[in-house]
Amino acid sequence: MTIRRTTTAVATGVIAGALLLSACGGGDDGSGGEGGGSGDGQPGGEVRPVTIHATSANQFETQFNPLLATYNQGTRGFIYEPLTVFTAMDPGNGKPWLAESMEFNEDGTAVTFSLRPDVTWSDGEAFTADDVVFTFETMRDEPATNAGALPIASASAVDDLTAEVTFDSPVFALEPSIGNITPVPEHIFADETVAEFTNPEPVGTGPFVLSDFTQQLYTLEANPSYWNADEVDVQEVRYPASTTQTFNTSLQAGEFDWSGGFVANIDQIFVGQDPEHNHYWYPGDGLVNLLVNLQKEPFSDVELRKAISLAIDREALSTTAMQGYNPPAHPTGLPLPAFESFLEPDRAGDTFTRDVEQANSILDAAGYEEGDDGVRVAPDGERMSYDLHIPSDWVDWVSIATLLQEQLADIGIEAAPQGVSFEAWLQGRNSGTYSMTIASAVGGASPYFLYRAFMSSEYQVEPGEDAAQNFNRWYDDTTDDYFDAYEASDDEAERLEAIHGLQGIVAEQLPLIPLLQSPNWFQYRTEFWEGWPSEDNPYALPAPYQYPDNLLVITNLTPAG
Repeated sequence: MTIRRTTTAVATGVIAGALLLSACGGGDDGSGGEGGGSGDGQPGGEVRPVTIHATSANQFETQFNPLLATYNQGTRGFIYEPLTVFTAMDPGNGKPWLAESMEFNEDGTAVTFSLRPDVTWSDGEAFTADDVVFTFETMRDEPATNAGALPIASASAVDDLTAEVTFDSPVFALEPSIGNITPVPEHIFADETVAEFTNPEPVGTGPFVLSDFTQQLYTLEANPSYWNADEVDVQEVRYPASTTQTFNTSLQAGEFDWSGGFVANIDQIFVGQDPEHNHYWYPGDGLVNLLVNLQKEPFSDVELRKAISLAIDREALSTTAMQGYNPPAHPTGLPLPAFESFLEPDRAGDTFTRDVEQANSILDAAGYEEGDDGVRVAPDGERMSYDLHIPSDWVDWVSIATLLQEQLADIGIEAAPQGVSFEAWLQGRNSGTYSMTIASAVGGASPYFLYRAFMSSEYQVEPGEDAAQNFNRWYDDTTDDYFDAYEASDDEAERLEAIHGLQGIVAEQLPLIPLLQSPNWFQYRTEFWEGWPSEDNPYALPAPYQYPDNLLVITNLTPAG
């Protein structure tokens, strides 16, 4: 397949918008609006493309490496597939995909994958155990490709369709992370430094291949050699570039079949335009947090973090900035009611309450003196004025930051919101150059994965180095002991005890400062496609940026009518 790449922008007939965790946009390029159709709905019976908004970006780069965090949406799931699909909507139950089975040894230090026969890469080469071995060895040898921090020891091919991976410690708890790994083709990646390889001409096993790329739009088309092609009705997927300023108008005009992002007044802006076909569903799946950089002083002081938390009015953040879509976080950080069964009974009734008087008392006692201008001075003499970085296009986070600025001023801390590009925010969060920022954390298949993402020392890096997770940079022996206990056991009672211990760390030590529960943003249209996840049929987390759930969704869609 020849892939056309240019840097010429396609025309977009859209103007204003508002959104959060991801944003959606598109244009009058023939793919959207009321002019298209699918099945019986389009002249000639052609199948209408699925047009997706999964992230805000002014333009795209040719980044299709599934082992790096900066891949373009659709790389994982549509072009590259997992060995076994694990979704939080069906915890503990993996769905065989490229692997027909994955089996642990008795002590959880080795996994054997039995691969599906007759699978080929999109260039015709056979998919074999050698590709799986190469992928795991790459993740071991190039840590930047190992976002899950898997303790990989070795990998070997038993035969063409059997691969064994061994680990330095028991990994029962990491089964979803291991199963969701996307193998890459050894014959393409072997001569590359994988952590630096953008993979501009991707060769995958998945239902789609890259057919056309510009900085404003990239298109995936059906992979003619896909092993499961009979189960996939979608023939083309389009990802237009967009910003917050273009999202709402595009959504309002019906130009997107599938999108994910915050939309103010969604019932009016979206549903009201076509109540029969325009829908949304926002299942909870994580947290929105205030991060303070723990590798920068004075934020290593837990008393300061407690005071900051006490100064925050989370109800105001929820109702004013998020229009009630995001309820206040629980002090344990657990998304509720999804993880209610994991709550330590003594903490079940806990809530965050704003108490400015107590916050000021804590700061006074800890030696943070108020300056002549009302801004406190840290014990080291530094004035407590900090930039609060947020993506400038994410208007709800901008609103949250503005409220935080007002609320923290009441305790003598100056938090100055700084809107930056998404790319600059991402770079600052990962490299730890920020002092304060807002970031989200995904719930995952269990509380273990949520907590691991922001508290595990497996992600420890030096100041200034990029982190794959744990962007707040919390490194603590007691916390790691709880993770070790959880990972070493397949006993549910022992695992729950470890989760209770981690809840105590979050509630009492505040490695990050939970603000709000985070929904999985999902807007969808049923005029041309049906089979979407819903509250009545929650087979996958529905946001278009959600991997591997995006694969379950795209393979479940059928033409409407």
